[in-house]
Amino acid sequence: MNLTRMFCVFYLLGLGTQINAAPALKMHVFDEITTSQNTAKIHKTDDLQKPELITYVFTYSSDEVDIPENPKTTQPQTKTFPLRYERAEFYFKTGFREDELFWNIAGLGGQPNILSELSWDNLFILTANIGTTLYFGEHWLGNVDLLFGQIKSGDNQDSDYLGDNRTEEFSRSNNSTDDGDVLDISAHAGYRWYWPESKSNSWQSELRSLFGVSYHQQNLIIQDGFQTIPAFGAFEGLDSQYKTTWYGPWVGLEGRWQDSERFQLKFGVQYHYAFYDASATWNLRSDFAQPESFTHKAEGYGWIYELEGLYRLTPKLAINLTLKKQDWRADRNGEDKTYFANGNTVKLKFNEVEWESFGASLGLEYVF
Repeated sequence: MNLTRMFCVFYLLGLGTQINAAPALKMHVFDEITTSQNTAKIHKTDDLQKPELITYVFTYSSDEVDIPENPKTTQPQTKTFPLRYERAEFYFKTGFREDELFWNIAGLGGQPNILSELSWDNLFILTANIGTTLYFGEHWLGNVDLLFGQIKSGDNQDSDYLGDNRTEEFSRSNNSTDDGDVLDISAHAGYRWYWPESKSNSWQSELRSLFGVSYHQQNLIIQDGFQTIPAFGAFEGLDSQYKTTWYGPWVGLEGRWQDSERFQLKFGVQYHYAFYDASATWNLRSDFAQPESFTHKAEGYGWIYELEGLYRLTPKLAINLTLKKQDWRADRNGEDKTYFANGNTVKLKFNEVEWESFGASLGLEYVF
C-alpha cells in the first residue's frame, strides 16, 4: 500500500469518528427566493459567485406567533361557577282565592276593651302565580315565588261599641269591597332527603326542609256605604282604604311522592314569624288626617298548608293542581296610632288582626 492510499484511509476513519460524535447539520438549499410576510422572516447569507448557493435561516418573531414556553404543561382553562344549577323548574298558575280579615282596637285607657272592629268577608280574588325552582347538585335547591291577585267582590262591616265585649253597639255600616288587589312574594332555600329504598322502587319519596322569607300585601277598598245602625241607609262618597303588610322569616317541611315518571303528589307546611303593618285612609272622617288617617303595628305568626298533584305530559312539561290554606294572626305588641286633622295624634291598643285564606289554582310546569 502506497503512502497516498494509507493517508486516505486514515483521513476517512478520522472523518467518520467526527460525524458519529457530532449531530448532523441540516440545511435547505433553494434555487429561487420566495418570501412570505405572514409566516416568516428570511435572512440571506452573503452573496456567492455563481453557481450560486443560497442558505436561508427561518426565524419567527414573538409578535406574530405566540409559542408557550412549556406546551406540555399548558392546559386549557375552563370557568366554573359556584352557584351553577343542574336543573330548573318554571311554573305558571292561575286560579282564585277567598280571603277573610278582621281587626279590632280598644278605647282610650282600654275602655271599652273593643271600641271599633272591622271585618272583610267573602273576598273573591282572581290570582296569577309564577315561580322558579333551581336545583344545585343532589340536595340543595332555591325557589322564588310571586303571586298577584285582583279583588272582584267582597263584604265589609264597620262596628263601634260603648261597652266591653262588643256590647252597646252604637254604629254599624255594611259596605262592599269590589276593588283592590293582593301581592305575595316568597323566596326560600331547601335541603332534600331521600328514602334509601325509594330510588329502586316505582314510588320515590323525598323530604325537604325549607327556610325563607316572605312578604304579603292586601289593598282593601271600602265603597258603597250603607248605614245599618242607626238605620240611615245608603250614603254616598265612601272610598276608604285599608292596606296591610305581613312579612318575616319562615321555616317549613315538604314531602313528595312520585309514581314512576308521571304522577307526583306534594304536601307542605310552613310556619311564619310575622310582622304586621297597616295604613288606613278614612276619607269621610273630616276630623282624621288625609291621606294617612291611622296606622297599625303588631307581631304574630302564620301557618300555610299546601297540597299539590302533578302529572307529566312529557319529560319536560307537566300540569298541576294546587290547593292552599293560610291562617295568620297578630296580637302581640299591638299599637293603633290615629292622626287628626289638627295635627294631634292618639295611641290606642291594637288588640288583634286575623287573616284566613283558601285558594285553588291550575297551572303548567316546564323543566329546563
